[in-house]
Amino acid sequence: MMYMENNKGFTLVELLLTLALLGIISVISFVSITAIVKKNRDKECRAIVNNIDIAIREYVSDNRYNIDFGSEFNGNGSVLVNYLSNSESIVNPYTKESITLNDINFTVNLNDNMEITKVSIYTSGEEIFNNCHS
Repeated sequence: MMYMENNKGFTLVELLLTLALLGIISVISFVSITAIVKKNRDKECRAIVNNIDIAIREYVSDNRYNIDFGSEFNGNGSVLVNYLSNSESIVNPYTKESITLNDINFTVNLNDNMEITKVSIYTSGEEIFNNCHS
């Protein structure tokens, strides 16, 4: 009489290999998703800084006769209300803190030809969104 084994289920080796593969796939997915999230935060951050930069440049252009060129001009973000479409508040994509225009200060370096050579944007003395990566 011949005995036939009834093989139902998986062996321990098959289960361990499956778990190892799932672990490798989840690590790869986590690293990829983390990189995508960081890249999107960087894009959002650069877009915010770019919008503020454009608003400052428009403000300086509109008020060029009241500004001493060939020097440095300091201003407060409250003057940018008419130049930004979302002038209520700005959210830092890294810290999620809300920043109002009154919290923003800026410095514009101007040359003698009425050209802006540098724009620096600050909140509380610290450069805004300094963890933006280009």
